[in-house]
Amino acid sequence: MPDIEDQLLLIMVWTKVYPSYLFLEYLFGIDESTVSRVINSIKPLLQDRFVFPDPRRQKGRKKITTLEELKAFLPPDIDLDDILVDGTEQTIPRPEKKLKRARHHSGKKKRFTIKTQIATTRNGLIVHVSKPVPGRMHDYNLFKQSILPRIIPKQSQLYGDSGYQGIRKDYPHLHSVIPCKRTRNHTELTRSEKIQNTKQRKIRVTVEHTFSRLKKYHVLADIYRHSLHNYESTFRCVANLVNFRMIQRLQPV
Repeated sequence: MPDIEDQLLLIMVWTKVYPSYLFLEYLFGIDESTVSRVINSIKPLLQDRFVFPDPRRQKGRKKITTLEELKAFLPPDIDLDDILVDGTEQTIPRPEKKLKRARHHSGKKKRFTIKTQIATTRNGLIVHVSKPVPGRMHDYNLFKQSILPRIIPKQSQLYGDSGYQGIRKDYPHLHSVIPCKRTRNHTELTRSEKIQNTKQRKIRVTVEHTFSRLKKYHVLADIYRHSLHNYESTFRCVANLVNFRMIQRLQPV
């Protein structure tokens, strides 16, 4: 398949519909091995263009290394004053090994999953994608082991759900906004706390809308059938496609 347009169309069909390689073989008139090679060669071209890259991966080529540099690249309608963070899970086939089953079993989803954390702006632009981890890991533990706490600008407010309760204690330098949660000694929330939680939910709903846009691509919505070693590049590829569409919408006509 020599034409780059055909290769881009192939990976768009694969991410959007998530068909088998056999179906793509008949659709594009190539064999399954060529389909696999095209997908694996095009994904790296898309996975780091509009999503903030991990600074630990810098190799010679000039890339964005701070959110301040990213802000200069973004359209003026997008700001980084508010960062919304949350995790999402995708179902995977039942692992054969018992140890792997234990690590990937999600008590929340009651199935075997892989988890990824994203951070977005108030506009819904994805500025961070974490490394995928087994579904059993808690959202806050994933946050602590990611690079996100180290790259958030000091002036930005970080919005998380009630699963990020320890963030204020562990990261006092971050301007975190976390919902009030009932505890054993605090059984009922006051009226002001409920109002504050409602205001925060109205802001945080943007990250849920972003998850919805991501999962319109069936490669992130269906059971992930391919090797988990390639899951990160697949997720970042789709995130960049979602970001590209978002940036195009915000560009002045």
